[in-house]
Amino acid sequence: MFIKNIFTFVFFSLIVCSTSAQNCAPASAYDYLEINNVKARINNGGDMWWDLFQNAQYVVPINGNVSSLFAGALWIGGIDANGQLKVAAQTYRQTGNDYFPGPLDANGNVESVACSNFNRIWKVNKSAIDSFINGMNTTIPSSILEWPGRGNLKLSFLPDQDLAPFTDTDGDGIYNPATGDYPQIPGDQALWFVFNDMGNEHSQTHGEPLGLEVQCLAYAVNDTNSSLNNATFYHYRMLYKGLSDLDSTFVGLWVNAGLGCPYDDNIGCDSSHNLGVVYNSSSNDGGCPNSYGDDPPLLAIDILQGPTDENQIVNRLDYCMGYNNDYTQTGIPTEPIHYYNYLHSIFKDGEHLTYGGDGYNGSLSSNYFLSGDPSDPYGFSQCYPQGGIWDYRMILSSGPFIFHPNEIKTFDIAVVWTDTVQYPCPSFSYIEGNAATAENYFSRLNFQSTICSTIHTVHAVNVIPNPVAHGANISFTASCAEKIMVYDCSGRFCFETKIQDQSLSQINTKGWSDGIYFYKVIFPDGEVNGKFLVQ
Repeated sequence: MFIKNIFTFVFFSLIVCSTSAQNCAPASAYDYLEINNVKARINNGGDMWWDLFQNAQYVVPINGNVSSLFAGALWIGGIDANGQLKVAAQTYRQTGNDYFPGPLDANGNVESVACSNFNRIWKVNKSAIDSFINGMNTTIPSSILEWPGRGNLKLSFLPDQDLAPFTDTDGDGIYNPATGDYPQIPGDQALWFVFNDMGNEHSQTHGEPLGLEVQCLAYAVNDTNSSLNNATFYHYRMLYKGLSDLDSTFVGLWVNAGLGCPYDDNIGCDSSHNLGVVYNSSSNDGGCPNSYGDDPPLLAIDILQGPTDENQIVNRLDYCMGYNNDYTQTGIPTEPIHYYNYLHSIFKDGEHLTYGGDGYNGSLSSNYFLSGDPSDPYGFSQCYPQGGIWDYRMILSSGPFIFHPNEIKTFDIAVVWTDTVQYPCPSFSYIEGNAATAENYFSRLNFQSTICSTIHTVHAVNVIPNPVAHGANISFTASCAEKIMVYDCSGRFCFETKIQDQSLSQINTKGWSDGIYFYKVIFPDGEVNGKFLVQ
């Protein structure tokens, strides 16, 4: 993929990403998804499912003491216009951190005070929201009152930018529960937090920072009649505030499995269903205090939706890689290029993953590690023909795509689980139905806007300045807008642009003729028309 040079009348304001490190402390807050049959610890520093020491905390069933995952973390990397690699990733924080709490400012920077203020996780239940909407509270619950929606006066440290999603009942773009606004969440419980890769040096990867802000919404569904009761979901909203396009960008989830006893796990890649799968190497999960015993469960991580590329194709599981827990060429990454290459199935020495054996130095290139169904004696799996137990780490990734400055991309995953499994060497088919249920649920959600009202609203559009001089910027502010279209006075179409940050777009008038221009701003529930003068 190459960077495209496209001439257009429309551009968004240039965002400058400083490479100077701030003095932010590592993220230390955590909370739990615990509304259904899973109790999952979520940390606010890009990693999750463990306690930052040695203890796995993705417990399922919730009334037990056995975890099905040990750790997971977000990885992302791309190449800037000067050919420089930018990468951010986490594993166990044993060498340091690449992510820090808090949002970035308009210039792609963050101060330590902002990191400190956002070193927390906001948690809310749908039951609390429903009670609030129906007027059943004498006082507003704190989970609603302190939700970090844009402009919430209860949180004086909030910047003037879109943060946690909410339903804006009066359409003013400001979160105010006193006027009826409330958190907008999927599922029956949600955790929201925000982190960035600019708060300090990248002491995990030692890579150059991207200028990335990530808003995460982790959520779960309470439905005892559905496999959703054993699932958790994660929505990453990634805002790129770097200086130039990032080409050949990949985003992924790094996973250390730990299905009960961590010493006997196998992994596999079900590429046709966008799954990374974890199963036990035998019909008994034993050898440690907290194990599932006989007939252990099976777990899969489903890449529900990855970033959209330049051709408007939505990426999903484009690569599924594994590496050994050692320091060989097929092992633990130690340099920035290692992390980046693992995101698209390339080993540390630059060799591409191959089909069969241990995936290294074969004759047939592959993007998916251990992609054979374990029940197939002729497939590429840890059951046949490779066999044996290997302490693999897994990376599930989407890409490539171009990340433009001030652009927003999303990455969505689900973790699904079943204890209806037949060992040894269980088929992927045991988990595929549960994954389909999670995908059907996700398909009914809408994450396109952070503050869009669910009712028809009279939308306000401001055009500043008006009139505008040649070569100046016109700023359109319009909460929840999706697109701006402009026509000249003869009705001839001039251009259109999608709204990237849901609140502000800037259009330059260099080369325009004098005269009146008409605009149309498109919203989810209607449109607003107006005009401005260029002179």
